Amino acid sequence: MLPETNSALVSGVRNWTLWFVASRPYAGRMSLLLLIDGYNVLAPSAPPRSPDPMWLHRERAQLLERLATHLPGSVRQRTQVVFDAANPPRDRPDRFVYQDIDVQFAVNYPEADDLLEEIIRGHSSPKQLAVVSSDHRVQTAASRRSAEAFDSQSWLDSLLDGNLRLSPRANVIDRDAGEGRGDHGDDDLKLKAEDVNDWMDEFGF
Repeated sequence: MLPETNSALVSGVRNWTLWFVASRPYAGRMSLLLLIDGYNVLAPSAPPRSPDPMWLHRERAQLLERLATHLPGSVRQRTQVVFDAANPPRDRPDRFVYQDIDVQFAVNYPEADDLLEEIIRGHSSPKQLAVVSSDHRVQTAASRRSAEAFDSQSWLDSLLDGNLRLSPRANVIDRDAGEGRGDHGDDDLKLKAEDVNDWMDEFGF
């Protein structure tokens, strides 16, 4: 009975911790500098000819890992990535923090664009905000509030080349890409299968 009790206790603590992190991702944080349309950035990565059920999860995990690696800490703490959530996982948080990056699934929104528009509309200093999306609707919402809009693929390519593109009016000291958790080559960005599985298990995907 003791192992089962310990297992239940650990599970309860883990679920509470995930809820707490997910429900307070911006506690003590400064205003948003970087808003990323997650699936729009992933769009150029076409699915394999015979995709396994987990290919999209790996794509999401790799994007977040690249952002964590190439964004400086001062920017990661003011970055949000939004993903569509047509079929969100049950009994799991739809918002959590990964390596200081706020990640949110657009649960209860028709699509991610609606949540992105809401975030842009509610930003207190939109001229400091950079929005990464090639979606015309999202770019229009950014332009309407004088935020800086970047096409997804060119922005990501620049980031991986060491050039972090933010709003020229952003109040941030460190604009150098590659100053995240450490510079890694492309081989290091290919997540090991066990790392992906641990990440997906942690967040219930």
